Amino acid sequence: MIPLEIARECFLSPLRSEIAAALRLRGWSQSEIAKVLGVTQVAVSKLLREARKGRLREVGIDDLEAELLVAAAVDLIERGELEMASALLHRYWLLVSASGGACDAHRRMGWVLLECAACARALHPKLAPARAVALADLERAVLLAELSPNLAALAPEVLVNVARAAPGAVSLRDVAAVPGRLARVGGRLVARRRPRFGASRHLAEVLLASGYAACINVKYDEAVERALEELGFEKFAFSSERYREPNPAAAAVREAKEKGKLPRVAVDLGGRGVEPVTYIFGGSAVEVVLAAERVARLVRSWGS
Repeated sequence: MIPLEIARECFLSPLRSEIAAALRLRGWSQSEIAKVLGVTQVAVSKLLREARKGRLREVGIDDLEAELLVAAAVDLIERGELEMASALLHRYWLLVSASGGACDAHRRMGWVLLECAACARALHPKLAPARAVALADLERAVLLAELSPNLAALAPEVLVNVARAAPGAVSLRDVAAVPGRLARVGGRLVARRRPRFGASRHLAEVLLASGYAACINVKYDEAVERALEELGFEKFAFSSERYREPNPAAAAVREAKEKGKLPRVAVDLGGRGVEPVTYIFGGSAVEVVLAAERVARLVRSWGS
């Protein structure tokens, strides 16, 4: 069995159900939904009965991640951009499988190799398997950040970036990020270029100092602090003015880690000429982007 065989059962089928349900909530008739999804009206009725959250978890897709993906696809469909919606979903599946999301399902369906990087190799054939998986995870996370209608509000003046370290990372060349960072364009974050290894010095140094696999930087203010508290994130706060090193944030994070006091969130309170910034760490790039998305949603809800 090749990994593509999992796509229909574990990705396309539940995704179609969620898209059908979302279109129905927006007032679409079953016949209209059938036309854009390329199925019969009877099939749409079945899709609507089967629609429920959580079915995409089988391929490692978080419920919030699925919500962002479905909303983006439905927006494209409503604008009549069916080709773009199809391209988005197709690309997303490639990134999910390449970043390891399909592996467990693949093995449950009879795949005999315990160690397999076929999906990652298909997307990035010139990279070592572990680096290919890490880069696919980052590309998936960056796409999620671009799909979010909320994250741009958390962009600091220095802009947002997401970094992902390859397993065993020891240098900047082992950390992938977005060259030029993610800029605010029309209320959304947009990656200026595709992610690659060695693209960031500042955030890569912070990530390497932390020992985590991934990191995102967003702004820090009273609203962000309140959201972090409500979501239960423990934070480590420091001021850049205390450190003389070229990268004060990396120095502070390294110091906290060595003392065994580095939680998932580190906050640079800033100083003279230094903007306050929040660093969110995690085990994957998708994880840290979704954590930032949860913060952004809370902040946005208070603003409204």
